[in-house]
Amino acid sequence: MTPGGGARCLPADEAAIQEAAGILRSGGLVAFPTETVYGLGADGLNPEAVARIYEAKGRPSNNPLILHVPDIAAARELVSEWPPEAQALAERFWPGPLTLVLPAAPHVPEIVRAGNPTVALRCPDHPVALALLRAAGRPLAAPSANRSQGISPSCAEHVLKSLGERLELVLDGGPTQAGVESSILDLSRRPFRLLRPGPLAPSSLEAVAGPIQIWSGAVVQGEAQAAPGMSHRHYAPKARLELLPRSELLAQALCGKGQVAVVTFGGVAPVPECIQGRSLPGEPGGAMAGLYALLHDLDEEGFDLILVEYPPEGEDWMALRDRLERAAAKA
Repeated sequence: MTPGGGARCLPADEAAIQEAAGILRSGGLVAFPTETVYGLGADGLNPEAVARIYEAKGRPSNNPLILHVPDIAAARELVSEWPPEAQALAERFWPGPLTLVLPAAPHVPEIVRAGNPTVALRCPDHPVALALLRAAGRPLAAPSANRSQGISPSCAEHVLKSLGERLELVLDGGPTQAGVESSILDLSRRPFRLLRPGPLAPSSLEAVAGPIQIWSGAVVQGEAQAAPGMSHRHYAPKARLELLPRSELLAQALCGKGQVAVVTFGGVAPVPECIQGRSLPGEPGGAMAGLYALLHDLDEEGFDLILVEYPPEGEDWMALRDRLERAAAKA
């Protein structure tokens, strides 16, 4: 860490990546970009290093971590079973925003698995993440680099504001592209289950793996959790966030106390000067890419209430609906 106790932030060039790899091999924490969000990385086979992730984030011990790998061969070393569907999905979607849950190999630490018999694996589609994985020479446990239940980080600045005093180094690779966390598909049981929607539409996964069930709901606090992103409240700003149909936004905004922002899709809704109107793109890819950055900005500006238009129906919007519903859940 820097003399003042905070993390250093370096442009993610070769020298910085090599330094980061050394920190990880010695048991330290490094934040790095992926195509989804910035991850808080530790040596995934070092239980003491992984424990630092839980401590830094304030993450419940029943919430397992995803191990990031550079390729299929590295993933197969971490599982006791690798079915044909896993091979087909990895060949089609890796590197990319797909996490596969499979029976864990015996040497995968229990703390990574949160006591489950399974392990979650992903090969990220980002040059910095892949270079870091190869330089470190080991799988990296890397949940989103923010305090538990908070807004995920889509740039290095978000990481520093949330966890700057709790890690050694941040690799700055610029803003992330996909914007929301990976799709998580559980292949450890049949029928296969989509445990967390993400940038990949369920139909595209079914085209490769066959029929899948879509899990919905929330894990009760303290109960076993099969994968990240299944808790009741998650991805939440400091401000209170509410989801409403577009037709109800203005009336609710006029009743709100303090600074109120109204967020709509595909253009700013007409609102009085006393209310701030903001917008996200009207197509799901752009809306997902911009969601967390917008929520960070609204928190930084000190809003008390954020009213968000309920996203459209359809599987392409499923991940955005999931993130906003959990962000709006009461603590």
